[in-house]
Amino acid sequence: MMSPTPLLVAVVLALTGPPAAHALRIYKGELYATTTIPQEFADSRWVVRARVTAQTDSWADAGPDYDEDPWTTYRIEVLEVFKGVAPREMTVFTERDSGGFYLEPPRGRFDPNVQYLLFLNPTQMWTDSPPEASGTARVNYNCGQSKPWHQVPASDRNALLTLAGRTGG
Repeated sequence: MMSPTPLLVAVVLALTGPPAAHALRIYKGELYATTTIPQEFADSRWVVRARVTAQTDSWADAGPDYDEDPWTTYRIEVLEVFKGVAPREMTVFTERDSGGFYLEPPRGRFDPNVQYLLFLNPTQMWTDSPPEASGTARVNYNCGQSKPWHQVPASDRNALLTLAGRTGG
C-alpha cells in the first residue's frame, strides 16, 4: 500500500498538472533580470526591425544521421536599422532549449508577415557549436526586449529612435 505522502503528491499532480516550465533567464550574471531598451541597445552590435524569410531546423532539415543537440537558423530580411551596420540579410542562430529565442509560433514555421525588433550580437562559437552557427547572429537576451514588432509600445519605438540619433514621433 502506498504511504499517504506519495499518494497525496500523486493526487495533487493529477489535479493540477505538472509545474510549468520556465526558461533559465540570466542577464549579465543576474537571474531573471528585467532589461530595458537602453540596456540592450548598449549591449548589442545590431538593433534591427526584420522579418523572417527562411527557417532551417536541425532535426528536420539535417538528414537522417543527425544526432546533435537541436538548433534552428532563421534567414532574416532587415527592414530598418537602429544600431550598427547591418546587411540587408542576416542569419540568426538559436539552440532549441530553454535559452532559445524562436521566431515562429510554438510547433510551427515562421510567418513572413510578422516583423520583429531584434537586439543581436555575433554568435560565439564554442568547441561543441554546430558549424551552421558560424557567421550568424543571435538574440542578445532571450527574455529581454527582442519581440514581435506589434508588441513594441510607441514609447519604446520612440526610445529606439532617440538612441539611434533620430527624432521620435
